Amino acid sequence: MNDTANDTIYALATPPGRSAIAVIRISGQDASKTPVLFSVPCPCAGQFSVCRLIQAGKVIDQVILLFMKGPISSTGEDVCEIHCHGSQAVIDSILGKLGKTSGFRLAGAGEFTKRSFLNGKIDLSGVEGLADLIDAQTPTQLHQAWAQIDGALRAPVMAWRTKLIDIAAQLEALIDFVDENLPLTIEQSLRKSTNDLKMALAENLADGGFGELVRDGVVVALVGPVNVGKSTIINGLAGRAAAIVSTEAGTTRDIIQVQLDLQGVPTTILDTAGIRETKGVIESEGIKRSIGAANKADLVLIILDGSDKHWPSSRAKIDKVLGIGTDEANADSGYRRLYVLNKADCIKDNFDYRDKFSENDDVLVISAKRPIDLKLLSDTLATKLTPLNHAEGSVIITRQRHRQAIQAAHDALCRALGYNFHDEPELAAEDFRLAAAALGRITGEIDIEELLGSIFSAFCIGK
Repeated sequence: MNDTANDTIYALATPPGRSAIAVIRISGQDASKTPVLFSVPCPCAGQFSVCRLIQAGKVIDQVILLFMKGPISSTGEDVCEIHCHGSQAVIDSILGKLGKTSGFRLAGAGEFTKRSFLNGKIDLSGVEGLADLIDAQTPTQLHQAWAQIDGALRAPVMAWRTKLIDIAAQLEALIDFVDENLPLTIEQSLRKSTNDLKMALAENLADGGFGELVRDGVVVALVGPVNVGKSTIINGLAGRAAAIVSTEAGTTRDIIQVQLDLQGVPTTILDTAGIRETKGVIESEGIKRSIGAANKADLVLIILDGSDKHWPSSRAKIDKVLGIGTDEANADSGYRRLYVLNKADCIKDNFDYRDKFSENDDVLVISAKRPIDLKLLSDTLATKLTPLNHAEGSVIITRQRHRQAIQAAHDALCRALGYNFHDEPELAAEDFRLAAAALGRITGEIDIEELLGSIFSAFCIGK
């Protein structure tokens, strides 16, 4: 981002296009001069005024003007906002005037938020939470974003870092008095504190990736032979006719995507082509894509026709195609799977299937024609996709960089515990420094200019 800290920046803060209201935001040392440019006085700090903006003796628009004095503003600087009508002519007139004013320039992507960060109004994890808030599509995403903004990650990270610094300070005493016969209880106490902190980091790393699942969403692929009810299932989950249902084999030849809100987790359901032996070029390509979708999915639903007495052999063929049961496949794909025996309404009461699966296989017997069974399937999907060990109010890791930083801190503490604190305090101290630096990268407490550029560039211009 090419910016100058002393410039007064401005930008349209609402989406472009015709609308009832548009908001133009100005931040910087000359923000209070903005109203004067349009021949109106600046409102008192923390207040607003309703006035007409004048340019070249003509009325541009009747607007609401707000002025907030730094540092008690969103950016920590003087901030002026113009709430005008969303006419393109009005917006262009105001932005045009600002652009011709010395000391004013158009803001870069995310520059308002970057100034908030640099002025201590928000930490880096809060910045990312704000970005997630803007992109939120489900209530769970919304709540998670606000939790992030309010310190659901910042607070524990700062507490961990404070403990690290405290332990490191005590370790310095061992370095300073290395020739002294200090009580063994000092090292024992330090090792216990270090181990407790290591365990706390490990516990939060073992969250099943809940925060990332909520933020990024998950992909569920439906695979299986032809005519087992995959399209019927996906239509039932979607609540609409998203896929063509037919008794003709090979009806679905390309991947159909359906977006669902699965108990707060954005979920993409993929309906794939039925897997069978075929000489058709188009259908063969569809089957190839089905296998590719399964390998990339977070969860694979293997759909089988439970009313077909040959379903065990069909299951074996599907498993073979997907590579299930081989170490190489499991290590390569790493996907979780759920076997769904469909058409339960046509299955005899004495139906026995458990001996055809291992005790580790998850199996569900349903009829896609019964709403109660579709509800059971939806609930089962949500259970498998949502980690059971995620507790309300616990640390929320929403990005891979958070996880990597916490993992790096954990690994550094593991290395530190491998040293004798009394005889090798310098080596242990270096790992404590590395652990503290790793945690500092989460909140932005260390120099990470390259990372800042990447994060803020993802914002829109007016944010």
